[in-house]
Amino acid sequence: MIPMYIAIDKNGRKCNFNKSKDFPVDIHRSEHQCQGTAFECHWHENFEILYFEQGEALIHCNSRPIRVGPGELIIINSNDLHYGENLSSQLVYYVVEFDLSFIQSNQIDLCQTKYMTPLVHNRILFRNQIERNNELLVEVRHLIDEYYRQELGYELAVKAYIYRILVLLLRFYGEKTISETEKERQRKTVDRLNPILEYMECYYTEKLSLRHLSSMANMSPHYFCRLFKNLTGKSPTEYINHLRLNKAVLLLQESNLNITEIAIAVGFNDSNYFSRLFKKYKHVPPSAVLK
Repeated sequence: MIPMYIAIDKNGRKCNFNKSKDFPVDIHRSEHQCQGTAFECHWHENFEILYFEQGEALIHCNSRPIRVGPGELIIINSNDLHYGENLSSQLVYYVVEFDLSFIQSNQIDLCQTKYMTPLVHNRILFRNQIERNNELLVEVRHLIDEYYRQELGYELAVKAYIYRILVLLLRFYGEKTISETEKERQRKTVDRLNPILEYMECYYTEKLSLRHLSSMANMSPHYFCRLFKNLTGKSPTEYINHLRLNKAVLLLQESNLNITEIAIAVGFNDSNYFSRLFKKYKHVPPSAVLK
């Protein structure tokens, strides 16, 4: 049984990783009681495993939606663009994140050249969805247990379990091997769009024109729209509305504002349009969320 004494961050939406340079592994438990966004769209260099213990969620990874439930895993490769939505009244999952360079050694041997170096350099990618592989689940649960018990030698045990997990992923869930050129092309694409995502997150209440956003990325509006949707699964307008509605959920739950005031606060000039859009994407009217 995984210990249940782990601190949960505020609102359970973001994981505050505390990886040290000497031991770059962090595991976090996240819990959500309300349907809606579990975490916003983002990417990172580190390798990540999401282990779902309770409830159901929709994880969007590189624009592909994946529905997951208890006992399932999601693998986030380095630079995978991803975000998550809670579909249930009680969602509990663990985030296991680590720097792949942690598994390398100074010894140049077959293990390094055949497996470790390609993994570290993101040339081997794994399937994102893992459906109830009991052998893999056992290793992940042991990894989490060791991490939180922190008994003598736990660092060695954690590293050993990471190796065991990677072996199983290599054997059964290897998706593809990419060249250094393709990897660099992917990195540049994400690097160009990441500032736009951050800008949208900061200025979602304002009128953000397609021309302005595409010029920030030094792209034509048509190319920007196509690239943005390929990476996020949404058009720029849909993504902005996604941000606004998620912020509205928090205001409905935590503030004393009425529905019209909240609609204006998150960037909608028409409260009726806000209500229609809210019901379309959240499947309930704003009044059902209002505290």
